[in-house]
Amino acid sequence: MALRPARTKWFETYVPREQTVRATGVLADTGVVQLELDPRLDEMPDLERLRFFLDRFAALAEEHGEDLPTGVAHPTALVGDSAHIANQALHRLRIWSARVDFIREHLAQLRAEREHLLLLKECLEAMQPAGADLDGVFRETRFLCKCLFACPHGHEIAPELRGVVERVAHGPRHAFLYFVGAPEQRDLVGRLVAETECEQVGIPPWLSGDHARQKQMLLAQLALKTHELAGFETHLSKLRKDADMARARANAETLRWYLEHAAHTLGERKLCHVTGWTTCADPQRLSQALHEAGIEAMVRFPDAPGGDAAPVALLDAWWARPFQPLLRMWGTPGGSEVDPSGLLAVVVPLLFGYMFPDIGHGLVLLLFATIFAKRWPHIRFLIPCGLSAMLFGLVFGDVFGFDNLVPALWLKPLDQPLAVMAVALVFGAALMLLGLAFSGVAAAWRGELRSWLWLDGALLLIYAGTLLGLFLPAAFWLVALGLPQYFVGTLVIERNPRALPGAAGRLLLSSFELAMNTLSFARVGAFALGHAALSLALMTLASGIEHPLAVALVLVLGNLFSLVLEGLVVYVQTTRLVLFEFFTRFLHEEGKPFQPLRRPGVTKL
Repeated sequence: MALRPARTKWFETYVPREQTVRATGVLADTGVVQLELDPRLDEMPDLERLRFFLDRFAALAEEHGEDLPTGVAHPTALVGDSAHIANQALHRLRIWSARVDFIREHLAQLRAEREHLLLLKECLEAMQPAGADLDGVFRETRFLCKCLFACPHGHEIAPELRGVVERVAHGPRHAFLYFVGAPEQRDLVGRLVAETECEQVGIPPWLSGDHARQKQMLLAQLALKTHELAGFETHLSKLRKDADMARARANAETLRWYLEHAAHTLGERKLCHVTGWTTCADPQRLSQALHEAGIEAMVRFPDAPGGDAAPVALLDAWWARPFQPLLRMWGTPGGSEVDPSGLLAVVVPLLFGYMFPDIGHGLVLLLFATIFAKRWPHIRFLIPCGLSAMLFGLVFGDVFGFDNLVPALWLKPLDQPLAVMAVALVFGAALMLLGLAFSGVAAAWRGELRSWLWLDGALLLIYAGTLLGLFLPAAFWLVALGLPQYFVGTLVIERNPRALPGAAGRLLLSSFELAMNTLSFARVGAFALGHAALSLALMTLASGIEHPLAVALVLVLGNLFSLVLEGLVVYVQTTRLVLFEFFTRFLHEEGKPFQPLRRPGVTKL
């Protein structure tokens, strides 16, 4: 159960004119939309800046088409200014593309190095049967030119050079030609090789030793390069699926759709501009609902119109809904106030049941509300109130005024009236403390906790200390701490000693109000005693009548009178206690209620 009302966001959609009615119905089915006209209808996004960012996005995206993550197949929701969103998408693409370019270049280098290692491995395996040793053939000499070439099968060269020693080794994919000659023969051999697809094979300096050692070192280098390649390919694969880049691309595609369809056709009335408030936490929910209905529309979440307060959505659970009319009597909490809707579902039945404790009367109220709730939805609050009355009827042992049919789980009210009154006062004090605490929570949400702790926090300390001191005298020290805190806080906040007399007056007034509000809950115990007294009077009256039918008539009419009169009075008193004793501590009715759009004929119960 959330204490803070749900905040709403401003949204707008561009819907094909012929699909506007259907789109409105789809939005109504979501249950999270309130339509409202946009006073800024003539205010259009900066199309030139938007086009500037989108053109650069498209140019850069074209260079990375095969790696760019796929966006979405339909327009998505956009939160914020359109040009800013396009700039963000371009920024994201630039960062992403730089990482992709780096990885691609590194992969190309690693693949070339790996191919060279594979070529060396093939050469090593081919030259061993031919009696040639890689380490030996490339051992440096002063008077000889040594060259090793790899030629794909079918592209071998057959030079006829004087004074050149030639040796050929055949591998699975290449023929390896080894030439040894005078230094002046180097250029001639190079020209012959250049005319074919052969390539010169370079031997790295680390490849030394005998054949077994060379093979071992080659395999180790191949394993290392393969591992590095796998790591970078995995990284590239992740970039191809990057969710942030996919959203950026989807946003750019949506804004491109807006430029091509909405920006110029709105003035031609080809698209309708549907605006309002929504409570949906996921911005994609509205666009997804429209897409699933076959309506291609763009959903944006720009800044709300200036000066227009956003409505707040209160707790809408089925068990809290019957008590919302009670809250609406007082007003709607603001976005930085506590929503007591869920708490009312507990407080109201407890107060009602304690003041009207009767199993029989509670059962009648429960049955009445259950039967007629569909016709009069507003009486559904009587269902939990009737259950509470039955519960307290068990506690006090009362059924239609008969106090001897069911044993009391606790006590008979008229036997111990002070205990009945004391419980009501304790409940009232706890509710007052909760209201003061709620005001502190709201102050924290508004960023005013420091001021609240100095003043209202001191008042809470004084009130709690006074209540506890009645049972534990040592708790009066809390009062002694709260009083100087209040006046020091006044000096800290006001920075003027002249504010102290006014602060003393406000403290005295607040203390008096708290005392009176707390004592008001004595009526809860008084009405419980009043119900017991009225039941006793009814039973006494019935016991003085001899005729059985007359007794039954007196009991029926008396209980009916008690049910109607006490039910109305108890409801009024419950409402008064909640509104004027509890709500005054923390509610300032600063909010505007969120009223979701619903299809015709759909009633919210």
